Amino acid sequence: MAENFEDYIKNLDEFAKSALVETFNIGASHAATALSQMTGKEVNISVPNLRIMAIKNVPEVVGEDVKVAVYIELGKDFSSHAFFIADYDDALKMFDIMIGNPPGTTKEMDEMVKSSFMEMGNILISAFANALSEFLGITIEQSPPNLAIDFLPAILDVALADIGKYCDYTIILETKITISGVEFEEHFLLFPKPEDMKKILEKLMGGLA
Repeated sequence: MAENFEDYIKNLDEFAKSALVETFNIGASHAATALSQMTGKEVNISVPNLRIMAIKNVPEVVGEDVKVAVYIELGKDFSSHAFFIADYDDALKMFDIMIGNPPGTTKEMDEMVKSSFMEMGNILISAFANALSEFLGITIEQSPPNLAIDFLPAILDVALADIGKYCDYTIILETKITISGVEFEEHFLLFPKPEDMKKILEKLMGGLA
């Protein structure tokens, strides 16, 4: 039975949320540095906002069209599925910019594009997971990355098949990525198990009864 965090979430003030946003921005900065070194391009990544919301409402925020997603299972002291999700066309444009082509040159997701995007997503998710582990003072281990290309509901089924029976809420990070001056707005999603969502909420609220 999924635990209801609605009252906890409603009580989170902007100051509490800003602490978590700042934590993920530290991770974003580390990811940007790693991607800059990997590609030789100027990369900036920021998290302007986050939401903690019911999973059923995710498509309204992220969109239901075709996405490219990198997903990693997190474990040890924090169990969750983590997704970096980009619009299909944006993923192609990011690849073009990173290899020096004009955006729009690449028209389809071949193996080289998939490999490049999966590495990018792996770097981003790992940086966010490391920042979260420091914030919570715990150890978070990561599985190898996987890639999915599909409509958003089908992609999310991967997580929901495993944790949907006892998890109703997700953390959505609005993720702004700028590569060589071209800006993209994508999303990072975290699906913690209830006891691990509670760890985050307890940290933000200074301890829950």
